[in-house]
Amino acid sequence: MRKFLAVFAVLAMLFNITMTTYAATLEDKKAELESLQQQLEDKDAEREAKKKDVKSAIDQLMAVQDELAKAQKELDVVEEQQKVLNGKIKKNEADIKKKAAELEATKKLYCKRLRNIYENGQINYLDVLLGAKDFSDFSSRMFLLQRIIQKDSEMLGLLKTQKATLESEKQSLADNKKQLEVVHKDVAAKKKVVEEKTAQRRAIYDKALAEQKRIDAEYDKLLEDSNNVTNMIKNWEVGGSVGSAHGSGRFIWPVSGPITSPFGWRTHPIFGTSRFHSGLDIGIDYGTPVCAADSGTVIYADWMGGYGNAVMIDHGGGLVTLYGHNSSVSVGVGQTVAQGQQIALAGSTGYSTGPHCHFEVRVHGEVTDPMAYLP
Repeated sequence: MRKFLAVFAVLAMLFNITMTTYAATLEDKKAELESLQQQLEDKDAEREAKKKDVKSAIDQLMAVQDELAKAQKELDVVEEQQKVLNGKIKKNEADIKKKAAELEATKKLYCKRLRNIYENGQINYLDVLLGAKDFSDFSSRMFLLQRIIQKDSEMLGLLKTQKATLESEKQSLADNKKQLEVVHKDVAAKKKVVEEKTAQRRAIYDKALAEQKRIDAEYDKLLEDSNNVTNMIKNWEVGGSVGSAHGSGRFIWPVSGPITSPFGWRTHPIFGTSRFHSGLDIGIDYGTPVCAADSGTVIYADWMGGYGNAVMIDHGGGLVTLYGHNSSVSVGVGQTVAQGQQIALAGSTGYSTGPHCHFEVRVHGEVTDPMAYLP
């Protein structure tokens, strides 16, 4: 009896030690789980911040490109003004040179005329007329005197006109040069703006390019995940592991919201790269119930790489729907679901730029446009 009690005491002590150790281990595991969950939440927050950075960089780049195009257009306008003014100035200078030469030639003739008058003395027109021998000679002398007076008058008028024209051309040249000086400053200022916008665009572009490389890597992973889904479905069909429940073939929308990204090829607005989108992205809020598009059997309900938390439903006849990026799933593999039944809550898990439902339709594993099945 004593031995039995001793053994019982030892067993009781061991049990207490084991339970204490188990409790400590359980607490440790709980703490470890909480730590991992916190790390996961931190990573999700970091990823969301990065996605916002990408969108912000792209938005900034688009805005700067518009500003750069505007600045370049303004620069083109003032440079054209500068070109026109340079042409005017060259013409002014050529005209001034020509007018100055004409004025100089007229001055020489006038000076020669003055010199002749000085050397020969001032001719008295009345003496010339009275010295005529007869009326015919008088008439001839009168005509010649009129021509001389007219020529002297014309020469004086020409001198005044040429001088005024030359002064006008000089003033026009001065005005054009002054205007050109203003335009030069405008050109320099606009060139500076263009250079600043170009440098700004380059910095943002480099940032966006770095983010784009990361997005490309995510896209490649999503493509790999999509191909894995294709192979997965085909293997299930070959192995007879598809669901037994069959749908009507007439779908309803899994959620209600705007289509933020359609099915098919799309081109990046900046980089020009083409990407294939295997489903519809429907914009909704976090926690929005996601419903089965048709009745069927759940064949997948778990994490799926870039798709995040995903659910796949087999509707029979090789028709399968996939619902990605959920915050959580509400069904399990093998479960039969009715059309319109909640299967998940919307989120932004996996490679996603915000809360939405990624909805795919596959026929024997191959993606097809969901719009062909939706009302």
